[in-house]
Amino acid sequence: MSLTTKELMLIQDNIKMAENSIKFMQACAESATDAQVKGLCQSLARERWEDMQTLIKHITNTQMQ
Repeated sequence: MSLTTKELMLIQDNIKMAENSIKFMQACAESATDAQVKGLCQSLARERWEDMQTLIKHITNTQMQ
């Protein structure tokens, strides 16, 4: 399945947003003094990283075909 140019651009935009979210959540985790907040921020960063990896796979798999 090949992606249209528009679909590819949307995925790339989402990857950039995920990168920004990850950086923000990591910064929040580093500055958090409460253990639960720190853990939540780390968990959110990890989940967003996994989402980003899924998006990257879509681009990679499409370009390889």
